Amino acid sequence: MTEPVKDSELIVVKDTEKRNIIYHLGLRPEQLARQIFVVGDPKRADLVAMGFDTVEYMVQNREFVTRTGTYQGMPVTVMSTGIGTDNNEIALIEAFGLNEFDLETRTRRADALPLTIIRLGTSGGPQRDIECGALAISSYALGLDNTGLFYDVPAADETVLNIETQAYHIITAATPLECRFRGKIHPYASKATPEVVDALIKHAQKQDVRYAVGITASASGFFGPQGREIPGLPITVPRLQEYLAALCINGNRIISLGEAAEINKEAGMSENSLVVTNFEMESSLLFHLGAQMKYKIGTICPIIANRPKGTFLADYKPQVEKCIDIGLSAMLELYTKSAK
Repeated sequence: MTEPVKDSELIVVKDTEKRNIIYHLGLRPEQLARQIFVVGDPKRADLVAMGFDTVEYMVQNREFVTRTGTYQGMPVTVMSTGIGTDNNEIALIEAFGLNEFDLETRTRRADALPLTIIRLGTSGGPQRDIECGALAISSYALGLDNTGLFYDVPAADETVLNIETQAYHIITAATPLECRFRGKIHPYASKATPEVVDALIKHAQKQDVRYAVGITASASGFFGPQGREIPGLPITVPRLQEYLAALCINGNRIISLGEAAEINKEAGMSENSLVVTNFEMESSLLFHLGAQMKYKIGTICPIIANRPKGTFLADYKPQVEKCIDIGLSAMLELYTKSAK
């Protein structure tokens, strides 16, 4: 038997009926399915749950709203995490705790099966030629946060290392020489599970929606860490999103848009080219830790703002609903395959 984790490390408390629950999520193990959607907005958790066939558990603790039920016979959970990689670290590790540990003895279970987690979010786009309303499917993530740096996870592949190197040089070069923090921003990169990426692409194609596959930049904040400049608040890297839009791995700067094949052919599309398709605040940590946990993890987000054009999609609910539909279909396919 493995040594139990200390009480102060994986915190377990009692609910009103004296049952063990995990500290921040407020969940018992049976209240978490192995198929999980994570969203930032608590209201979106209920929007996702409206697509379930049944909802058996409704739990809310702090900003974490959890709904667990079934969809076409598949046990499924949707959980709101709030904004940021720090919140997602708490949610992901406590989900890991619920799935992998006996809360009574705090020992690691030998029979735990892996989770599948799909983030359904919203994002902004740094590329002029990806219009608002397109869905961004993340194949990799660029972590502009520091949460992932506290977990010594090996790089998934050479592309991860290339993204990190290019991004560091771009950010450092874009930082003014006199800036106090020049050279001190060290991004990390992480990789989504290819099986999840493929399932999301397949069902986006089936629903005939515009989508873009590429690198999702995950920032630690909404304003300065994404290059937004507010008068009176000087930022370290002005026009950050503009500089990172030029990052390109494995070829020329070409967007991999999921539209007609003839358009891709005319553009000289390289399937191996990777650019930053969108900015948000969560995926880098999810992919980073998920790889260590050996969980299947992916992200799909509508792009609701085009930063270079200065445009914003005021009514993006239809795009969010389409994102949810694709997520449910992709998750069901992954579940069905794993059950065989």
